[in-house]
Amino acid sequence: MSKRPSLGSIGLDLDDIEAKPASGQKVAAFHEQEPTQPPQDQPGAYVKDKAVNMTVYLLPHDHKRLKQLAVEHDTTIQALVMDGLDVILKDNGQEPLTRWKTRRKPRG
Repeated sequence: MSKRPSLGSIGLDLDDIEAKPASGQKVAAFHEQEPTQPPQDQPGAYVKDKAVNMTVYLLPHDHKRLKQLAVEHDTTIQALVMDGLDVILKDNGQEPLTRWKTRRKPRG
């Protein structure tokens, strides 16, 4: 393993460096900075930039059943869950969930 070079070997002498008062650029405080455009307002932003994450806890055997069902129907667990939520919403007289375009290529 080689030894790291010293500052002197790369031509840097700290004695030559002098800090001068007010020589740096003033950085605006966070609350003074202009707001940036949030990702959800940008055209072409991905769903993960816009959507709210929701966690579902399943027992291992139930998770395995869902994975197998998704494979049998050539889809994803996400799509199965979204379809199930659509059924619940429809039964309660509500509109289905909003869908988005995937950035993945279709399987097959």
